[in-house]
Amino acid sequence: MDAKQDPYTWEGATGWRRYRMLRPGRGMYHDVKRRLPYYWSDIRDAFTYRAFAATVRMYFVNLLPALAFLLDMERHTDGFFGVNEALFSSALAAIVFSTLAAQPLTIVGITGLISLFNYTIYDIAVRQGIGNLYPEFLAWVSIWAAITHWITSFGNLCDYMRFITDFSSNAFGMYVGIIYMIKGVQELIAQFSQSTHEAGFLSIVVALCYWATVYALEMLPHTVVFTPVTRKLLSDYAYPIATLFWTGFVHIPGTIKQADVLTLPRTRAFYPTVDRSWLIHFWTLPVKWVFVALPIGILVTLLFYYDHNVSSIGAQARQYPLKKPAGFHWDFALLGATCFIAGIIGIPLPNGLVPQAPVHTDSLTEYKDKLVISHETEDENGQPMERRRKVFEAESVVEQRISHFLMGLAIVGTMTGPLLIVLGTI
Repeated sequence: MDAKQDPYTWEGATGWRRYRMLRPGRGMYHDVKRRLPYYWSDIRDAFTYRAFAATVRMYFVNLLPALAFLLDMERHTDGFFGVNEALFSSALAAIVFSTLAAQPLTIVGITGLISLFNYTIYDIAVRQGIGNLYPEFLAWVSIWAAITHWITSFGNLCDYMRFITDFSSNAFGMYVGIIYMIKGVQELIAQFSQSTHEAGFLSIVVALCYWATVYALEMLPHTVVFTPVTRKLLSDYAYPIATLFWTGFVHIPGTIKQADVLTLPRTRAFYPTVDRSWLIHFWTLPVKWVFVALPIGILVTLLFYYDHNVSSIGAQARQYPLKKPAGFHWDFALLGATCFIAGIIGIPLPNGLVPQAPVHTDSLTEYKDKLVISHETEDENGQPMERRRKVFEAESVVEQRISHFLMGLAIVGTMTGPLLIVLGTI
């Protein structure tokens, strides 16, 4: 919708109407009003090849980092978080946001920042002598975070994201990317301390080869190798190809198998990692610690306010020709709901994934090859030389909900017994 035609504006407001907090829910109302007419088309438009390719790609792009962060949390929280908690959190966020969000292209899941946040809270709890109350304390942090999310959304405070520039978004994205790399290096270092030196060196080799394989396949469309259809297929399925090949590589019988590379721990299907129920008994936490959790919950909200909204901005960056409107207020309130649910069942809080969000939109974008001819250089005689290069122009984006929803269902399926066994080979 054209900004000039959008009824949601604060320009010209006078008196008390100028103050966003005094008109609660106005932004959320207009978010839903703008997006609801497109809901059926969000489903109908998904019946394309691009939606299927995006589903497969995002399943791996979402799953693999979540598992890496889970291993990090498992080591630092005495095993409280495990594979099922990571899968449950990713699936919860994917299903909720794909069905109810105003901008379903935004991918939500486990980030490196919440991994760091979780075990920092665990360290604080242990130092304060309440390590045994960590689940209950974390639940109250999540509850307070949910409440402050809702206050922020109803108070129309997401409007201030309009001051975020491309530089701010890219700088934060770079920071998150560095966190991803640091966590990856830490996992490689853990191979040396928890297994053999051979396993550590093999893990480094496989990690580098995995990255090189994905990068090479993703860059194929920019080359003239193979046919255009083959290049596009290999690029679309770069992650599953690399994951299946290099996972199988470390299980080759003989010297490679004997290196004993660490794999994911196995657990029971749909059960928590530790011996507990899914519902955290948060009401048993002493009142003193309930209010100690309040400022930490506010910190979570501040983190998510920037992190999640930057993810939404990345998913609808200006280089993508999107036509359907978004809704920052409604989606942030929805994030508060997932915080509340995640907290009381003891799983990591899901949040907008800054690196993955634009990848999802990019997977759904139809590109057209274009030959650009320029005469920018001169030969030795001073005559202009013709330079030809191939560029990609984004023509359209398949804006829909189904790829995100199917990804969530696939992650739920990964929590079943047979697929958990397969996951244990990674």
